[in-house]
Amino acid sequence: MINRTLRHVVLALIVFIWVVPFVALVTTSIRSETASKTSGFWTAFTPTELGHRFSTHDGDEFQNNVVFSGNIFDRLNTEDSNYAVTGEVTSILFKGRVPDPDNAGKTILIRKLVQPGEPMEVRDGSFVFQPNGDFEWTFPEATSPKSKNLDAFIMQDPTFGPDAYIEVLFEDKNVPNALISSFIVTIPATIIPITIAAFAAYAFAWMSFPGRDWLFVIVVSLMVVPTQLAFLPVLQGFSGIASWATQLNAWLTDCEVTDTCQVASKSFAGLWITHTAFGLPLAIYLLRNYIVGLPKELLQSARIDGANHLQIFTKIIVPLSVPALASFSIFQFLWVWNDLIVALYIGPNNAEDLVFPIRLQKQLGTFKDQLHLLNASAVISMVVPVIVFLSMQRYFIRGLLAGSVKGG
Repeated sequence: MINRTLRHVVLALIVFIWVVPFVALVTTSIRSETASKTSGFWTAFTPTELGHRFSTHDGDEFQNNVVFSGNIFDRLNTEDSNYAVTGEVTSILFKGRVPDPDNAGKTILIRKLVQPGEPMEVRDGSFVFQPNGDFEWTFPEATSPKSKNLDAFIMQDPTFGPDAYIEVLFEDKNVPNALISSFIVTIPATIIPITIAAFAAYAFAWMSFPGRDWLFVIVVSLMVVPTQLAFLPVLQGFSGIASWATQLNAWLTDCEVTDTCQVASKSFAGLWITHTAFGLPLAIYLLRNYIVGLPKELLQSARIDGANHLQIFTKIIVPLSVPALASFSIFQFLWVWNDLIVALYIGPNNAEDLVFPIRLQKQLGTFKDQLHLLNASAVISMVVPVIVFLSMQRYFIRGLLAGSVKGG
């Protein structure tokens, strides 16, 4: 009983640790800029007191009257926005000079919060407001006052809108470009290693050739090689290839005329090759453990019927290995999609081709304290992996357990 309770507590804690940051990201991304800057995400679902600055009127709107009236919420909601301010006005900050009670003929600067129904002197007139936002501005005689900016504190109702997503997706071209670049990198970098690993795993599982076991040990040993350790030789290799390609381009074409001979050493192809190289050892290991556990009778029957290795692989092994293939595809897709360090050193560095993790990192300087925009970009980057995982989750557990009971 105690062990079960402990397991439930640990599981609930893990879910809490993972879910709360996601809820925080999504909530902040659909709040207004003012709300995201001035209050935490946990206050987004209940009325929260926020400060707003409004002007009493526009230009010559008030003309030669004694009493002028309006509504604070109407003044705040003049702009077309999905974040309409509603709620209850709790106070207005009064800043001005009033007669000094201790020194006749002199004034002092005061700041105080004026409550609803309490008159306050604004430009020689008496300004009174109500909790619903209605205000009256009364003068001793008919006048045309200049507009006055006032700071109101409002117990604001929760409000959400898609403005941040509209801005980052349609007004800022960098985010759509980064999405396209991430797909260009991730899809080939997932398909290529899975394809190669499937062929290699079948060979290690069911084909006999000299040094098979030792070669498999070497492949598995490559999983312990740190990614950072391979950056220098990989970069040197790509730089050498780019230099050779530049010389070949200059020899075969007339690119000197248009100054287009230079071949970039950092490209999408470099990312495909690098992610394939880093992903192959684990892919081969997982798939080999799954394929070697398939019934031998199926393969023997196929051989008796005259099927060769390619036919056995395509018509028997691949259909039966879908859980393992899908499981590793999820892992590889998530690794490549969320990768920052490999893309930073190996990938293209021009602004149009940056992948999403690098674009997010650069947005820390672009958007600065605009948390709603940063969080909207982060949510967009999370949506694609979540969709991939949910669409293939039925294969996930079966793929993880592949080869855990028996193996060859």
